Amino acid sequence: MKDIHAYKLGDGCSCSIAAGWGCNLFSWKAGGVELMYCPEDLPQTAQKITGGGNPILFPSVGRTWDHSSGEPVAGVYRVFEHEKPYFMPSHGALFMSEFRKVDEQIASDSITAAYETRISEKIREENYPFDLSLTQRFTLKANSVELESIITNHGGTPAPCAFGYHPYFAISNPKREGITVRMPVRKRLLLTPDTILLTGESEPTDGIFDLQPDVHYDQPYGEPTGTRMSIIDHIAGHTINVDFDKKCELFLLYSPAGSDFVCIEPWTRGLGAFEHLKEPGWEDGKLIPVLQPGEAMDFKATFSVNWGRT
Repeated sequence: MKDIHAYKLGDGCSCSIAAGWGCNLFSWKAGGVELMYCPEDLPQTAQKITGGGNPILFPSVGRTWDHSSGEPVAGVYRVFEHEKPYFMPSHGALFMSEFRKVDEQIASDSITAAYETRISEKIREENYPFDLSLTQRFTLKANSVELESIITNHGGTPAPCAFGYHPYFAISNPKREGITVRMPVRKRLLLTPDTILLTGESEPTDGIFDLQPDVHYDQPYGEPTGTRMSIIDHIAGHTINVDFDKKCELFLLYSPAGSDFVCIEPWTRGLGAFEHLKEPGWEDGKLIPVLQPGEAMDFKATFSVNWGRT
């Protein structure tokens, strides 16, 4: 795969970004330790947005379904006053977009690189009929990577736009011995079993999870009480943190049974929202963030590591 960019500081701190795979941060090392999970054949053989690293979810999060015929149809949705249907892949269309580097700044204790993409005419015709751009900035420091995304609506109509990060963090063992996840949330949000969409119901939670072996975790949470979630790996002797801004309203815990990773993901609202774009009034922003013509919004997160137990 072309357009893989590597950045390195002293003391074993580095990161690698696949600009040709949705601007994916597929490697992040601190103190010489690889903290991201990414299979050896990726990103070269990537055929979808997910699989490892840090997929950027945009302009949708989760799955899109069309229920208009009775049975759910994956990926199909319509927009009010648009004649044709569109297809939205799970977690969005960024992996089909080309990023170009627009900035690089190197200092003794940090490296910043910024990349930009604009929704192509082909994607606007087949997948998402809105003219948006996304600028993704990474700042590598000794024990952290800061991420900032800026999304701009260049079109003449309001545009629905969900967003999220989907970091795959490596863990010390697939049996999840000594792995605890902490999420600052009050609610476990219930899902439909077939389409994996929100039912509108919830259960209370304290947000502390000692992960169990042979359990498939794929669960959203809501009602945040703070702005940091963490994976504590007692065997590896470190804690990985994800700090996020207050625009994030959904938080995902994803880790299939027997996997070598745990994903803790900050999302905006918007799960299942694309199905409702066929209805008038979606522009009010209640279901999904909406950008007005010429408007921009940004999302910030920081991945960091603390050594030793916390």
